[in-house]
Amino acid sequence: MPALPMITDPIFYRLFETSPETFFLVLGMSADAAGAMAARYEFRAIEFKETAHRADGVFEPKTSNLPVYFLEVQYYALPSVYADVLTKAYTYLKQHDPQQMFCAVVLFGSRALEPAGLAPYQALLDAGMLRRVFLDEMPAVEDAPLGLAIVHLIGEGEERAAATARNLVSRAKSEIEDASLRADLVELIESIIIYKLPRLGREEIQTMLQVQDIRETRVYQEARQEGLQEGIQQGIEKGIEKGIEKGIEKGIEKGIERGIKKGSRQEKLKLIPKLAAQKLSAAVIADILELDLDLVRKSMRNKT
Repeated sequence: MPALPMITDPIFYRLFETSPETFFLVLGMSADAAGAMAARYEFRAIEFKETAHRADGVFEPKTSNLPVYFLEVQYYALPSVYADVLTKAYTYLKQHDPQQMFCAVVLFGSRALEPAGLAPYQALLDAGMLRRVFLDEMPAVEDAPLGLAIVHLIGEGEERAAATARNLVSRAKSEIEDASLRADLVELIESIIIYKLPRLGREEIQTMLQVQDIRETRVYQEARQEGLQEGIQQGIEKGIEKGIEKGIEKGIEKGIERGIKKGSRQEKLKLIPKLAAQKLSAAVIADILELDLDLVRKSMRNKT
């Protein structure tokens, strides 16, 4: 498998945020065990106080008797990768609970990317406190859970990626009952193909995958309308209040849109947790607030 650019990292983090059981599937658990384990964790991104360290992939347990998992995704050679993930783990322990059990996990695109000098880390590897997974060596499983199948899509070659993605989109539509989750997974699959086939435009890829633009779907429109209505009921504060007052006579949606336009960027950022609490996806929130999608996702991770 050829080495992929660093953009691979946020794709994995989006996948584990959307489908947290997939992380435990990658660690070798059965589908039932992975689902049960994921229910006992929250996936977060953490900024450490008074340091330059940030952990984008942390599975925090909801009970103290479980280990906290620290995740690194590595698709390029980095000799310090084990030191980096352990630095984050020990910083977390220092700032939270020094007695907290932990497990640091590195997902390598291939075995060739693992650092050569393992002596400083061998004891932790032997104890299972530091784990490595070589994604290109993961066996293909027939009828694999959808999240695990998406992991395989990330490593799929160009010649097969489109057909695999079409199959996954079809599976998402038929297997996922939750409309918001289904839309997020389809969007993620689309994003992977856009990344893997950069010569094609978004419309070409949507045609190839047989999906509509997410902004045109009934799910998106209903979620957007619901978000606008919930927003007006709760009241959007400070900088956009005047916009709501001016627009209210022309309808709830116009009022919110005008209010948002008059709000500053900082005030828009303050609205993200409120809209997220209404179970809106990052894509819907980004559209409502007219913000960059990656900025919205980052803000949602920081607030969890």
